[in-house]
Amino acid sequence: MGSSLPSRLVTVTGGAALLCLGTGCAWISLVATDSVAESAAVERRCAPAAPVPDSRYIRQHAPDSESPLAQVPPALGHRFSREALLIAETIGVSDLIAQLPSLEAEAEQQIERSAVRLLQVRQELSDRLLLAFFDVARTAAEADCEEERADQLADRLQETRDRRVRTQTLIAIIGDALVGVLSGGLSLAGHETAAAAGAISGGVLATAFGTSALFSGVQHDFRHPRNLLREVWEAPDEPTLIPRSVWRFLNRPLADDPEGRSLRETLISRWRQHGRLGEPSSDTEQRRIALFFGEGGLYEIEELRARAAMLDLLEADVNLMSQDLERLLQEILASRAP
Repeated sequence: MGSSLPSRLVTVTGGAALLCLGTGCAWISLVATDSVAESAAVERRCAPAAPVPDSRYIRQHAPDSESPLAQVPPALGHRFSREALLIAETIGVSDLIAQLPSLEAEAEQQIERSAVRLLQVRQELSDRLLLAFFDVARTAAEADCEEERADQLADRLQETRDRRVRTQTLIAIIGDALVGVLSGGLSLAGHETAAAAGAISGGVLATAFGTSALFSGVQHDFRHPRNLLREVWEAPDEPTLIPRSVWRFLNRPLADDPEGRSLRETLISRWRQHGRLGEPSSDTEQRRIALFFGEGGLYEIEELRARAAMLDLLEADVNLMSQDLERLLQEILASRAP
């Protein structure tokens, strides 16, 4: 009779611990599923409702060479900065700017219809600059929207993981305390061996729960069929998502880069240098390349954060185009000053 009591107590202790384990894990799984459930009705749409066509200037006035400033008329070189002339070539208005000196000279001489033609050219310039600003704005807005999508899902997964860690830690504490009480009772009853066995079992369970809390991972399916990052990574001859004006800006060789790389190439280098893709040639890099630049898949929190950071860098680089556009506009307006 005396020997069966410790056995029953240890059995009860183990059963209670297993019950806590099973119940705790089932509850944790339910939270992880419910907290990140997404519905197509509430999913943010980052793409335009309908495709936005490029203007005819962008389609028809592509740069003819790697050095678009080689054929700049001297009159333009004196009036416009190098940055202004480069962005004019990028957005396809170099031919309009080239007409300004002669039209202005004709207007001063009051040649027939010269003033009207000058006004028309300036109006076309203004319209094209406005469209270019909108190209920048919509590309940056889409990148920012996709960044927010990734960040929001990462935040929800982080909340789920935090709840899981708190739950598993609490189960470990309560289980360890329960086993400690039962082991103490066995020890007082004179069953030291059973008490020691119970204490060891409780320690193992508490360690298991505590360790699993530290390595708790959460994944969720995240889709991005319209993938700006893929277009930057693959560099197609004709972009389908990024407007041509912005695409030319991103692929234009940088004057201050010793290697003559484009903004797109330096952007990819920064992605790698900041560790967004993982260690070079590692399994992590291969997985992230397939995941980030594909249609989507199962993302972990760290991968969502990395994708959001990459989109943030893309948005920042696209917005740099606004500086050059503003410079061009200011120099056009300055040339009209009396």
